[in-house]
Amino acid sequence: MGFPMKWLLGLSCFALSIAGVLAEGPLTLDDCLVEAAENNPDLVASYAAAQKARYDYRASYGDMLPQFSANAQSTRNRSSGGTSGGGATSDHASYGVSASQSLFTGGKNRAAVDQASANLQSAEADLMDARATLSYNVWNAFAQLLFAQEQIDLAQSIAKRRHDNLDLIQLRYEGGRENKGALLLIQASARDADFGVAQAGRYLRVAQRQMARTLGRRQTGQIQVAGKLEAAQPSEGADFEALSLETPTHWKAVAQLRFARAGLASAKSQYYPDISANASAAKNGDHWMPDQDEWFLGLTLTYPFFPGGKSIMNVHGAEALIMQFEQNLKSTDAQKVLTLEQALADYENAVEHTDVQSEFLKAQEVRAEIARSQYASGMFSFEDWDRIENDLISAQKDYLSGRRDAVISEANWKKVQGKSRLPEM
Repeated sequence: MGFPMKWLLGLSCFALSIAGVLAEGPLTLDDCLVEAAENNPDLVASYAAAQKARYDYRASYGDMLPQFSANAQSTRNRSSGGTSGGGATSDHASYGVSASQSLFTGGKNRAAVDQASANLQSAEADLMDARATLSYNVWNAFAQLLFAQEQIDLAQSIAKRRHDNLDLIQLRYEGGRENKGALLLIQASARDADFGVAQAGRYLRVAQRQMARTLGRRQTGQIQVAGKLEAAQPSEGADFEALSLETPTHWKAVAQLRFARAGLASAKSQYYPDISANASAAKNGDHWMPDQDEWFLGLTLTYPFFPGGKSIMNVHGAEALIMQFEQNLKSTDAQKVLTLEQALADYENAVEHTDVQSEFLKAQEVRAEIARSQYASGMFSFEDWDRIENDLISAQKDYLSGRRDAVISEANWKKVQGKSRLPEM
């Protein structure tokens, strides 16, 4: 009896674990942000690129530090004796250490460090932008999925209302109180409402797929989210000029200009000689271990006094590149100010429009209730009652879509500022 009991217990535990996976509760926005920050491949790639740039920056100091090396060799050489025959064999062995230190490069080494630093700043700006973009994508996918879930409820509610109306018109038609055209129109409206339910289900599956992709999941599953589809009130008095100077696009443009200026310094270094100090100590001999001391200490000066005009052209090219990136920085900042102001305007409009739609919806609900009562008592024509019913349904759909659009506008406002709601990794 022991074996079957263990088997049953193991099967029960397995079933409970599977049920736990299948019964994944609805995700909050914070849950989605945490999962995306850990698993999204685009963000992971951006972190890796920034880390690579950080290592390159540290490595750029290498040319400014002393260089040490060690060597050892043992050789045997045999030469033939020509027509007389015979030959000679010689052995040689040596080992030692050497060091060199760059003393003056005309600023080339310093320029290489500055360029690596600019590349690091550019990579960090890219990472900042990647975080802001992913934060927006998660927020957008969350709003779309929450919208899809509420849309199904609304579509089912509309379908029920349409079918209730169909029952009402059917009774009135059979009693001779309504015409055939009214019945056919209501039947078509009920069929359209059924299509709306099916359409909402398809939209839900697409929204779940979008959320899974954003979270970095391979399997879609039946992802559900929980939260409120409402945007926060936008703050007033935004300083767009100041905000533009804190965005990733500004920092990347600044990094490009820094890189170009360091490139000019590197190009001008060709006008100056390279000076370095060199030292070595070694042991030489005809066998291992060698016992003859040898050392060397000296300075090396290299000056390309005529490189065919290449140095001058490189300097002019570097100066032109600086001018290009200076103008690019001005253009980038001006465009970002415009983008920020447009994003905030869209955000404010979306929130205010949602408030207006809410008022319209309340009015349409009261009108529909009154119109239904008056139509049932014969005080309202079918055309007027049907128009009010359609206005109510349109108001319900518009209000739901408006709430979603307001949330997405808020997310976009944060994105264009380069701000992220993702947790730090």
